[in-house]
Amino acid sequence: MQKSIAKICKGFSFSGDIATDAIGLLIHHNRRDIANHVLAVANQAQSLADRFYVDKGHALLVGLLHDISLVVTLSEMIETSLELEIEPILEEWRVPYLIHGKLSASIAKVVFGVTDDIILQAICYHTTLRANATLLDKVLFIADKLSWEPEHAPFQRDVREALGKSLDEAVGCFLTWTWNRRDRLEAVHPCLNEAWCEYRSKGFCKT
Repeated sequence: MQKSIAKICKGFSFSGDIATDAIGLLIHHNRRDIANHVLAVANQAQSLADRFYVDKGHALLVGLLHDISLVVTLSEMIETSLELEIEPILEEWRVPYLIHGKLSASIAKVVFGVTDDIILQAICYHTTLRANATLLDKVLFIADKLSWEPEHAPFQRDVREALGKSLDEAVGCFLTWTWNRRDRLEAVHPCLNEAWCEYRSKGFCKT
């Protein structure tokens, strides 16, 4: 077992139930704030899954596991990723938080035994999205953003209104909000750029 995985699991007794263990592991690492967040995202993702014909079981899993890497401190995120054979790109070296989706997917696979690539990819890209995103990708992407604290999410009213039209309208709404403030970001991840370009070409993003 890798040193980083051993550290993550140290002192925690796994029950074998992913929902119980995901929340329990976060609390074990004193991340009750993240535990509350992922529960909110899981509930939101399941609600969206009902509306947009996505598997509710998949929506539950991605909601619960998308931020599981936050049991790792930010200062250790790159080192842990390298140990798990995740090669950071330039933007992730500059802003280690940007790798947490990839790291969460790896932990979901190694620690929780998740092997479904659809689930792992949705977790991987939940922060930035990507071009040619799956429905599950989009559901998690929006569920996550709708579960941010309102003071950090002035876009939520517009995104909720856009959901009344379509899931893609909601994605485009958030991407537009993010892109219009990109100068405030420490780094623009290439996957975000690719998602923006695709949605702009389809008319869902407005500058």
